[in-house]
Amino acid sequence: MPEEQQRPAMDVLDSWKEIAEHLGRDVRTAMRWERSRGLPVHRLPGGRKAAVYALRSELEQWRGKAHKRDGEGNGAAAPGRPSVAVLPFSSLSADKENEYFSDGLADEIITYLAGVHGLRVTARTSSFAFRGKEEDVRGIGAKLGVEALLEGSVQRSGGRIRVSAQLVSCRDGCHLWCERYDRELTDIFDVQEQIAVAIAAALKLTVAPRAALGRKPPNLEAYQLWLKGRHHQLSKRSVQEVVQAGEYFAQAAALDDEFAAAHLAVGQHLLNLAVLGFVAPNMALQRGRPEIERALELDGRLGEAHAARGVFLAWFDFDWAGAQLAFERAAVCEPGSPVIHRLRALTLLAPLGRLEEAEREARRALELDPICPESHFLLALMLFFRREYEQAEASIRTTVELGAANPQTLWVSGLVAASRGKFGEAIAQCERAVALYGHAPMVAAHLGMLYGMAGRTEEARRALEQIGRASRESYVSPIYPALVHMALGETDAAFTWLERAVEGRDPHILHLPVKPIYDSLRGDARFGALLRKMGLASPPPTA
Repeated sequence: MPEEQQRPAMDVLDSWKEIAEHLGRDVRTAMRWERSRGLPVHRLPGGRKAAVYALRSELEQWRGKAHKRDGEGNGAAAPGRPSVAVLPFSSLSADKENEYFSDGLADEIITYLAGVHGLRVTARTSSFAFRGKEEDVRGIGAKLGVEALLEGSVQRSGGRIRVSAQLVSCRDGCHLWCERYDRELTDIFDVQEQIAVAIAAALKLTVAPRAALGRKPPNLEAYQLWLKGRHHQLSKRSVQEVVQAGEYFAQAAALDDEFAAAHLAVGQHLLNLAVLGFVAPNMALQRGRPEIERALELDGRLGEAHAARGVFLAWFDFDWAGAQLAFERAAVCEPGSPVIHRLRALTLLAPLGRLEEAEREARRALELDPICPESHFLLALMLFFRREYEQAEASIRTTVELGAANPQTLWVSGLVAASRGKFGEAIAQCERAVALYGHAPMVAAHLGMLYGMAGRTEEARRALEQIGRASRESYVSPIYPALVHMALGETDAAFTWLERAVEGRDPHILHLPVKPIYDSLRGDARFGALLRKMGLASPPPTA
């Protein structure tokens, strides 16, 4: 049986070919049905030819209704799962700095609604992509694959707030519910809860109140610091904003030691800094891990905190069984978190060589966050690990079209191209990253590796020199010189650096078992020894 038929069923179908195969028709028929019969196909913004995707669940609901309409069925289609997206609330305050507060209100409502059983909630990244865009609710609903949108506004004046919110049907644009709240600022937590409860009621669902979850409101000043941190963290406009986010999170946790979300944010921030190479992994271990454990001590229902614990167990302890249990607990607590699905794919399933499951997690994250660059990038990475280079190229193009032309996406794009023998294109992508972001060690290393693979030895050695200079000023991943030495055929030097990476728990080691660029080393006994140090008995299958 072909590999495609052996894969587990996944809800996201991300091409006309997959949509047509699911329907048992050719591509032309599927495209015609979209125009003439309302086949639910969604388009991603960006690019001249917008990428498409469809959800199996929506196609089955459409097919059931079509059968009934055409006299081919005996009953109505099963009702679809209720779904909603929360758009960014408009800030009507005179001070534009208050945007963080209106964003935070919408974000918190998303979190509340994500805990409602039976409700599918689009993640923040995708729903906030429509900020400031004059687009009809029907169009937004189609792109996000939801049946209702929540939109609203927030106005702060002194110690009072006015919040207006409305739930709108994506089918016909009619209001399902609307309300206005004039309250003291200290009542913001009650307003969040009341909006979530009202939306759930409008969708004929129920949401557990904060008190029933055992969660008390945090100190208001600490909460506002945490909101500012989230605002800077999610904007991702510069390194300075990333650093500023961490400072706000640390201030919030210090001000209210019982604010679980603030401790979680500090721990996640330190993990992210280590992944980005801004700090040595040991700092994330020593300072970040206690923050995650404190968050779980305060609130064991924080799914993303369980996921972060799983990351520490896998990355630093090589405790794969413990990591799996942590991620299972995370999924139970927050099944609607794309962050959990992405982390499980990256830090547990991919290292273990369970690539079909990892791809399934990536597609689940994409279902929850359909126009999030990180979700598309994750899918591209998993396809790259599976050696499905053509599909990986398509996903990485979508990632770039969605505005994520950062060093990481550009060098992965280059690696995918190189894996298909397109060295000129691969080098051009990494040189583009240099032009945009300078000779950062990550970019220099991957460009140097591509130079080495293409036989441009002198340029590869210059990249090694750049990496060496950078390492004298700050932490630089040992993986970077290893890549260039490997491309130059200097295997002993490559293994020296790889061993340092494993000993130092550099985050890049997690993908040693599956990343195609290491295929030239897999026959060497030293490679198997490295994997055994990581608790992996032998290299998993690479195809």
